[in-house]
Amino acid sequence: MKVLTYPDCYLHVTECRSGQTWIVEIRPRQTLSLDRRVKEWIKGEFCGECRLDGDLMPNLDGDYYAMIKTDGEPPESVRCWTGGGFYIKEA
Repeated sequence: MKVLTYPDCYLHVTECRSGQTWIVEIRPRQTLSLDRRVKEWIKGEFCGECRLDGDLMPNLDGDYYAMIKTDGEPPESVRCWTGGGFYIKEA
C-alpha cells in the first residue's frame, strides 16, 4: 500500500464545482499570506490571463476555495492556517 505524503506547508486549492484540486508547496521563506499565495497560483495556473475577482471570502465558498496547511497533513485534515473562497476573472 502506497502512503501519500504532503509537503510540510502547502496551498490547497479546490474548484468547488468539479472537485478538482491543486497542491502547491510553500517554501520556508515564502509568506503565509493566503491572498498572495492565491494570486500567485492564479497567475501560474492561468498563464497570466486571469486574476482574482474581488477579495477572498474567509470561510465561504466561491468558484474556488483555498487553504494554507502548515502541518503536512492531508487536505481532509480539519486544521488549517487560513482559508477562503474566491472567484477569478479574465485579466
